[in-house]
Amino acid sequence: MKKTLLFLTLCLLLPTLVFAGEAEPEQLIRRAPVPAEPPYQGEVRLLRRDSRLVVQTILHSKVMNHVIAAIRKKESRNWPAEGEESVDSRRYTEELVQSYQVIRQRAKERQQLSERHLQLIIEFVLEGKRGYVALYAPTLTQEGDRFVVQKKELLKKLPLSYGYLRKNMQFIVQENFRLDAGQASELLQQAAGD
Repeated sequence: MKKTLLFLTLCLLLPTLVFAGEAEPEQLIRRAPVPAEPPYQGEVRLLRRDSRLVVQTILHSKVMNHVIAAIRKKESRNWPAEGEESVDSRRYTEELVQSYQVIRQRAKERQQLSERHLQLIIEFVLEGKRGYVALYAPTLTQEGDRFVVQKKELLKKLPLSYGYLRKNMQFIVQENFRLDAGQASELLQQAAGD
């Protein structure tokens, strides 16, 4: 009787055990290579992950220091005034620089700087009226203008204000999908199911 109960319990738990290690299902809504023409240095994706809306930037670059500098310049241009959103922008760029230093140091320790491609994933994530920025050290493979994420290690998860995240997501979508502000906002609303 005990063996039968144990067997039945394991059968009931099996689906939970099998799916516990799998990644969350995500739906790709739109993507664009970065830059639009080769050589590609990354990709921007608009995703749905369960109830979360995600703007994911995958970076794979020989000149990652220039990419990080360009992001910092855009951030200072988009958020020049004092206030909560400019504070969020500064916090984000500080964490971005620290994550870049981590991946650079790891590549140096593995003596892979000779290949010179560094990899980083930036995710702006909204769930309801809350959200965060997540920075990952990934392992990527490239297939044409697409990048496949083999695995990713979370370096930092930084909660930030809804207003900052939503506006920054719109800026990223607008620039990379070549949309005007209204089209970018509408695409984000549709993707979020609003």
